Amino acid sequence: MATSEIQLKTDAKATFTLTLASLANGSARQSTMITNTNKRPGALVTLKITSGAVAPTEGATYDVYLLRGDDPASSTYRTDGAGAADAAITIENAKLIGTIIVTATAAKAFYGEFDTGVTGPLGPEWGIAVRNSSGQALSATEADHFKGHVAYVGEAQ
Repeated sequence: MATSEIQLKTDAKATFTLTLASLANGSARQSTMITNTNKRPGALVTLKITSGAVAPTEGATYDVYLLRGDDPASSTYRTDGAGAADAAITIENAKLIGTIIVTATAAKAFYGEFDTGVTGPLGPEWGIAVRNSSGQALSATEADHFKGHVAYVGEAQ
């Protein structure tokens, strides 16, 4: 009898529409919401966030949150009143999926990889928000930042 395994099946890699250039200290920005057409339960989020021209505070953070929506067609509910598109947001209830701890280094790329699965299923629509709590603004060059994701589901093999 052959044994079966549960392996991860992933969608194509994609990027978030999320403007991080010059994001001020104490501010947060949300990505454009993604419709979960394949009904994936989770996603791996990969970020590169680059500090600005002034060094951030040693040990401070860039915080990453999961946003969910219940219905892309009506947008009756989205975490923290998120909109459909890339915009400023105030984080109050969103689930923290990860933190990037920074060093006091100007113009340095900091990396983070986060699994949304720790907070439960993605739901019908989802996105992320990034809050800058580093003490300084982020790099003013949008190309200095990378915001990627790949959705996944467990599949019997």
